[in-house]
Amino acid sequence: MAGKLLPLVVKNMFRSKTRLIATTGCCLISALIICFLLTAQHSLARVMNSAGDNQNLVMMQKDRY
Repeated sequence: MAGKLLPLVVKNMFRSKTRLIATTGCCLISALIICFLLTAQHSLARVMNSAGDNQNLVMMQKDRY
């Protein structure tokens, strides 16, 4: 069944080049946004996990605060 429909799908995709470019661009932008948000979430989780460690060193300049 999929073998019969595949040529028809490919032919229909390339019928309107503008629609194909817009759809591909939107999918690409969506994937990039999702990857960015997942990376930010992972990075923030790693920072929060390391904040509880006793190995953090906080330095302040004398007479600054």
